[in-house]
Amino acid sequence: MLEQLELLLRLQEIDLTLSELESDEERLPDEMSELEEEKERARADVAEREQGLEEGRKRRQHLERDLEDQTVRLNDLKAKQLMIKTNEEYAALSHEITFADNEIASTEDAILELMEDLERQTSALAAAKEAAASETAEVERKVGELKAEFTRLIDALAVKRDERVRVAMHVDKVTLARYERILASKGDCAVVSVEGGACRGCYVTLPPQAIIEVKRSDRLIQCDGCGRILYWRLERDDG
Repeated sequence: MLEQLELLLRLQEIDLTLSELESDEERLPDEMSELEEEKERARADVAEREQGLEEGRKRRQHLERDLEDQTVRLNDLKAKQLMIKTNEEYAALSHEITFADNEIASTEDAILELMEDLERQTSALAAAKEAAASETAEVERKVGELKAEFTRLIDALAVKRDERVRVAMHVDKVTLARYERILASKGDCAVVSVEGGACRGCYVTLPPQAIIEVKRSDRLIQCDGCGRILYWRLERDDG
């Protein structure tokens, strides 16, 4: 039975390693996905700024066309003013000219303000493009490293799974089934040592007779508290 315990401990060591590797196998794709999302957010920011800048340029073109139309209208009004014969008509036309002047001034102010805003947007876009390029390069570097790590991980998993099969072949079927049932139930370790007269899995103090039987190692002894398989810790064991 001591041989079976040693096989179970070896199997458990393999299973713990497999658990870590499988956890990484699930984690790495998520990390790569998160990195790709960071890159897409940087690209989306640039695209949004480009769209805003383009809309601003179209707005400026629209205002400049309005200014041209307003200037033509003002010149027409001033030309008509030279042909006015009555004071009433002159006063009415002067009012229209004043309104047109104000309209032109307002449009010119709007164009000037928009030009300043476009200048700020252009600078911000250049900075965003530079940041996005840097972010993209960094993300691609990290993703490359994660892909390489993932490849190594898959290879390591294949090796460990093959090793598990070879070790499990030498474990008694009934014993193996018991081990795997306990492992599935506990999720961490199915085989634990006895320390200070207690089960290292649940820290319940064991009856003296149980400790004697664990030391004897002529059959598998399970903890009454947690059901894990117990073994007496030898000097060569780390715990």
